[in-house]
Amino acid sequence: METTKKSFSGVHFMLPTPFNDNGKVDYKSLGNLVELSVNSGCSGVVTLGVMGEANRMLDSERTSVLEFLNKAMNNRLPITVGVSSESNFVLQSRIIESQDLGASAFLICPPRMNKLNEITLLDYFRTAQESSEIPIVLQDLPSESGIFLNPEIIKKLKTEFPLIEMLKLEDPPTPQKISKILETIPDILIFGGLGGAFFLEELQRGASGTMTGFAYPEVLTSIYQNVKVQNLDKAINTFYKWLPLIRYENSVGIGLSIRKNVLKHRNFIKSSNVRKPTPEIDTETLEELKSLLSTMKLDEDSENFSL
Repeated sequence: METTKKSFSGVHFMLPTPFNDNGKVDYKSLGNLVELSVNSGCSGVVTLGVMGEANRMLDSERTSVLEFLNKAMNNRLPITVGVSSESNFVLQSRIIESQDLGASAFLICPPRMNKLNEITLLDYFRTAQESSEIPIVLQDLPSESGIFLNPEIIKKLKTEFPLIEMLKLEDPPTPQKISKILETIPDILIFGGLGGAFFLEELQRGASGTMTGFAYPEVLTSIYQNVKVQNLDKAINTFYKWLPLIRYENSVGIGLSIRKNVLKHRNFIKSSNVRKPTPEIDTETLEELKSLLSTMKLDEDSENFSL
């Protein structure tokens, strides 16, 4: 699906990969998540990212997931595909395959390094630029790559590799960094992440949206749409109403398991299974989650809730 900067702005639902009780990809549940993203008013979806457990998947599974998503989405929303790798050769191969399977953009994180090596970094993204025919979302995720991208190196990457049109910023504090980046790179689209924990502040600082997998994406699209039309009171009230669940779902280390449990609670996925060594939540955490959902009046009919 061809995208433009204008159409790309908004909320992009980071798809978790559902697994059944046998550990296999659950395509029926994945189809449910596609429909959730469309019906929630999202601007796109992201697949095979860190929270999609891409590093726990076989190459054949990656291919099957992309084939399925391309067919299930049927050009309704753009699909951004995570193609990051520790190998330039694998990066190139993933880009070529994903383009053939309907990707609209690529999410690419710098390769893991003990410290920033600019020559290695530039060579890596040169490989991406020369292999790709579609836009690139540069992922600033130091917790995964070990690399802190300051505004100067981001500007250099964007200048040398014009396919880098967007930035997924997950280097907190994100609002302050958004302001610094836009001072020097005003034409880049910046998307937050981190479960939406700073979504309101990010939008107020000039972010174009967010790419995250919060289990109630319709909440995030409501916040985005209200900010866009300057209905700030509604946006603020919605954000703070839902912040307790956003905060809890964003728990470091176990956030994906919490998210899958909420999506299971909403009947979008059949199982909350994650692939080890991704950690699952324990019984006490599950009880805390149930208590939170009950307090927010989301425990009985999770489909009929008030924003």
